[in-house]
Amino acid sequence: MSNVLTWGFLRYIGQRLAMAIVTLWALATMTFVFMRAVPGDPLTRTKEIPAAVRANLEQRYGLNKPLWKQYIIQMDRMFLHADFGESFRTVDRSVNRMIIENFPASATIGIFAMIFGTITGLGLGIIAALYRNSAIDRAAMLLCVVGIAIPSALIAYVVQYFLAVFPLVKLHVNQDYWFRPVGWGQFRDVILPGFTLSLGIITMMTRYMRSQMVDVAFAEFVRTARAKGASTFRVITLHQIRNAILPVVSLLGPIFVGAISGSLLIENVFGVPGLGAAYFNSISNSDYNVLMGLTVFYGGFFIVINLITDIVYGLIDPRIRFG
Repeated sequence: MSNVLTWGFLRYIGQRLAMAIVTLWALATMTFVFMRAVPGDPLTRTKEIPAAVRANLEQRYGLNKPLWKQYIIQMDRMFLHADFGESFRTVDRSVNRMIIENFPASATIGIFAMIFGTITGLGLGIIAALYRNSAIDRAAMLLCVVGIAIPSALIAYVVQYFLAVFPLVKLHVNQDYWFRPVGWGQFRDVILPGFTLSLGIITMMTRYMRSQMVDVAFAEFVRTARAKGASTFRVITLHQIRNAILPVVSLLGPIFVGAISGSLLIENVFGVPGLGAAYFNSISNSDYNVLMGLTVFYGGFFIVINLITDIVYGLIDPRIRFG
């Protein structure tokens, strides 16, 4: 039985790994095709340059080669040498170095948002379920609807004004002990962008946890526990919450990746030196290498986290790996 279990689990991991590789390759291929489909190139987005200089730049960056050869060179460089190349806009600035230097800021905001959003969302979901159909429940659901309807960029400007600009300008709060509207380098600079990013996570976790808690409340084992005389506190903590929170494991992987990648817009608002500014500049400037590198990096990050989640689920539930 153990041999069957081992081979079944290895086969399960192999299938997920193969699927991850194919998905990442497809993402890179689509990004390459879409970038080249847009009129112009990185050199036409700069100021007008002499023909001889343009020819030298095209030769340096390989833009004078046929598209199929550019595709092979880029795929080979990325997947076999883990090299995303150099930026077309910044001389001697490699995309790998850009990721190493700027990703920690994006990751810090994302981790803060994930932790704060998950804890707060679970708490609100539990409270809303315990007081379902009450004013507390309706208020929590209203907040969720508002959180879904309002774009994150608009929320970022609102948070920035009312929690940073207004207290400093109108209330004359000491700027040494309050949030800065724009800046990076101190822990207080993480709170506002992290809080803004966490609102989407809070919305999702609140709705999901409330739904799970309500479903579990009518389960047979909960009614049995109540019939045996278990206290309300024991029923809620050991039966409802414990069973309702298990499916949340499947959400933690996507939540983590979404928190890391979702900070791109918010970083621009709060002046965070993450990958957000580089990503949007690469789009407006048609910086092929930066756009491809960051897209594949975030895509690979998402795929790896999902792969780890699948493996963990395979360890927890044998039905998944044998299914």
